Amino acid sequence: MDVLFNAVVMGPLHNAHCAKRLVSATSMSNCMVMLNLMNRICDLLEVISSLLQAILKYITEEMNKVPAGTVEISAELEHMLDIAHVLDKLGISESKYYRLVREGKLRPRKLGKRHYYYPSDLQQQLEESRRKGRI
Repeated sequence: MDVLFNAVVMGPLHNAHCAKRLVSATSMSNCMVMLNLMNRICDLLEVISSLLQAILKYITEEMNKVPAGTVEISAELEHMLDIAHVLDKLGISESKYYRLVREGKLRPRKLGKRHYYYPSDLQQQLEESRRKGRI
């Protein structure tokens, strides 16, 4: 198409009217091709947009779901003691508590950064506290 355009427009023009119609037809053809491509791009963008909306909906639903073990964990935590309860039950200071953890005499069950204990986990330290007269 470019060869024809160059031959007709750039070469000697015998008939200016014919050359003008040829350029006009070539431009019109190019415009139609471009218009078809733009329509196809718009269609694809609509498909991408609907896919992204579906993904967002799925992610939102998944984030709002309560994990299966969450109810069990919260029920289990009701029976466990946190640090404040352990300090009170054993009659020790916070620094003593962390020293016992560091020495391995108390082994917390960690949930995130928080320490929890079953009452049975504290039996040995309860006996030690009784022996030393802390409780």
